[in-house]
Amino acid sequence: MKSSLLIATLLAANLHAADIELTETLQLPECHSIGWVRANTQVKGQKNWNGVLDEAKWGTPSPQQAVERSWDWKLSDEQWQQAVKEKGEGKKEDVKFDLWIPEGVAVARGIVVMSGHGSGEALYKHAELRKISRELHLALFKFNGNPMQRGFWPRSLLDERLRTFGQRAQHPELENAPLFLYGHSNGTGFSAIYPAESTRVWGWVSMRPGTTYQVYQPGAAQIPGLVIFGEDDPFFARPSKEENMGVVEAMRRKHRALWNYAMEPKTGHGPGDKTWPLVFSFLRHTFAARVPASADPLKGPVQLQALALEQGSLGQNWDAARGGYQTLPTAPFASFAGDKAAASWLIHADYASDWQMFQRDGQITRP
Repeated sequence: MKSSLLIATLLAANLHAADIELTETLQLPECHSIGWVRANTQVKGQKNWNGVLDEAKWGTPSPQQAVERSWDWKLSDEQWQQAVKEKGEGKKEDVKFDLWIPEGVAVARGIVVMSGHGSGEALYKHAELRKISRELHLALFKFNGNPMQRGFWPRSLLDERLRTFGQRAQHPELENAPLFLYGHSNGTGFSAIYPAESTRVWGWVSMRPGTTYQVYQPGAAQIPGLVIFGEDDPFFARPSKEENMGVVEAMRRKHRALWNYAMEPKTGHGPGDKTWPLVFSFLRHTFAARVPASADPLKGPVQLQALALEQGSLGQNWDAARGGYQTLPTAPFASFAGDKAAASWLIHADYASDWQMFQRDGQITRP
């Protein structure tokens, strides 16, 4: 495994002189990638495949179809290692890792981890995210390269890199700090799948999932999640808008998931300047609710605070038949008049207000 490491103290006028930035490039084999894992360890395509999601409202598939369609895989590290032994690890490709820690952060209270696939690169450098990171004492971590950017196996691969970067940055708390995950398009193969087997994730975002079925992760049901669709995204139309929304609704109905989805009207596959404020609102509110103020990752893994379904708010889901901007009712769980089982779960009234404004206006205009 080849490695190169660059440590730079950034002196640009728009950054603080003591900000820490580390960059590392590793060559990793393709057996780590979600695509390799799916091809070599999972159920292959079934005959007579009917092309609809089952679990929401379109019937019931065979158990094998349900596994393949939902990406809810039961694969241990030992099983993955056996598959690598039998199939070979495949060619190696570069994966680039980046860490940024703002000036004055003696101990990072959390880490925002991004797949660099798609918009992850822009988010990593976003001025507002860096402002939030200074305020909340967060580190930013990004990876980009085919063996990892669309999702990876085993999940411990990320934990190992965070441990190594923590040692090199003299921030050993990175080994234990809670995580907030972001994935765009097929980067959802990271942000939605990793939380299903991790106790350190306080929240996660799937931005314009390339394959919404990756989101179907019952193991992550109690970790707050946000899925943002673009109304005119061609991926959202395949196989249908209703079916893609139905994946999240099925997780809400069948597993009481603490998840919400938002529709960004009149937009395609990429997020824009009006999209980010909803992501940042979700990040802030979930951090405050899940990460104890007294938590110290220098002392070990942080025990995140569990959230109760009945203590949140609910929001009526977007109507694909109407399309466009919609005023969607929200209310505390107890008084919500719609379908409580499938409605979007909103962590509390303040976030519910931002979510509602985003659905109505396509942006959040308050400070």
